[in-house]
This record gives sequence, C-alpha cells and structure tokens, in this order.
Amino acid sequence: MKKTLYTLLFVFCFAASALAQTTNYQVYSVFVMSIARYSSWPTSSGDFKITVIGKSKVYDELLRVSQTKDVNGKKIVVTLADDVSQIGDCNIVYISDNKSSTLDEIVKKFDGKPVMIITEREGLYKKGASFSFVIIEESKLRFDINKSDLEKKQIKISQNLTTLANLVI
Repeated sequence: MKKTLYTLLFVFCFAASALAQTTNYQVYSVFVMSIARYSSWPTSSGDFKITVIGKSKVYDELLRVSQTKDVNGKKIVVTLADDVSQIGDCNIVYISDNKSSTLDEIVKKFDGKPVMIITEREGLYKKGASFSFVIIEESKLRFDINKSDLEKKQIKISQNLTTLANLVI
C-alpha cells in the first residue's frame, strides 16, 4: 500500500511540477487517467468511456494515451461532445473550461448515475462536480474532490487520491 501511495505521489508531483507557466494539457490527461485508475465504479461492463465536452487539448491528449493504456484492464474510448445532449453513456465526463456553464445541466443529466464529472475550472467541485482542477503556488496543478458526490454515485476512490487532494468536501 505504501508503494502505491509513493508511486501515485511521484506521478502527481512530477506531472504537477511540469505544468510551469503555460497550460500543459498532457499533465491534465495524466491526472484524469490516474484518477480513473485509482477509482472503481459500481457497474463496470464493456469499455471505459470518457467524454470531453467542449474544445480542449485534453481531448487530443486523452486520445493519444488511450491508444496504449487501459483503465483496470478495460479499453479506453474517448469521445468529444459539443453539447450536453451529445453526451452518451460514459464513466467520466470531462468539462473543458469553455463549457463550465453546462455543469448544472450535466449534473442533472447524470443525477443518481455512476458518472464522474471532472472540470478544468477551479471551484466547481462545490457545485456538483466530482473533481475540479486547481492551480496552486508556483503554478502546480492539483485537484479538489467532492467526496459526497462520489459516494452518492457509489464511485469509490482510493484513499491515496484523497491524501493527494488540495481540498475535499
């Protein structure tokens, strides 16, 4: 267990320090993949599906990573949606910064369903997202967690993720 925590800590610290002054979407995709790997969903049949809503370079990075990686033995399928109505069955919805205003609609659409919502914009974990990215001191990328949202959806996350979070509610 300690080895897992140290490995996860190393990945997050390395990725977060790589953020520097410009937005490095590779780092965001590493975080999304790590969050997915250290989480479990109540139902898990078929492929692991991630939908990115809105224009974001994270989509391109997730597509690239999905060619060689998996999530707990499942093939990763990444799709892009421009509108909430285009979001189908998925495990994770990633909301790009320019689509943050759709959060309420997405939360309603997936109410009671085991769908993790991850946002690029800081603070949205307080408004129903499962995870929100936040940039802290010296341009380091971290995340905030809405653990009560995840519990309602019966999505379990590793204690290691909670330990590495900036804030947890």
